[in-house]
Amino acid sequence: MNEKNRANYYAIIPAKIRYDKNLKPAEKILYGELTALSNKNGYCHAQNRYFANLYNVSNETVSRWISHLQS
Repeated sequence: MNEKNRANYYAIIPAKIRYDKNLKPAEKILYGELTALSNKNGYCHAQNRYFANLYNVSNETVSRWISHLQS
């Protein structure tokens, strides 16, 4: 993904997420990305494919990260 297509917002990751020892570092970053996109429109409309391309991982990996964030 080129620089022009990337979101230009900032993310705030609360301490509850940052210091959660059960979350992987990538899951914490994904949380920040989700909240940044949600702050723009009030919701996040991006699909797993968007995050997979952004972070160079599979759709399944993104799905696992999201599931882990939900638990």
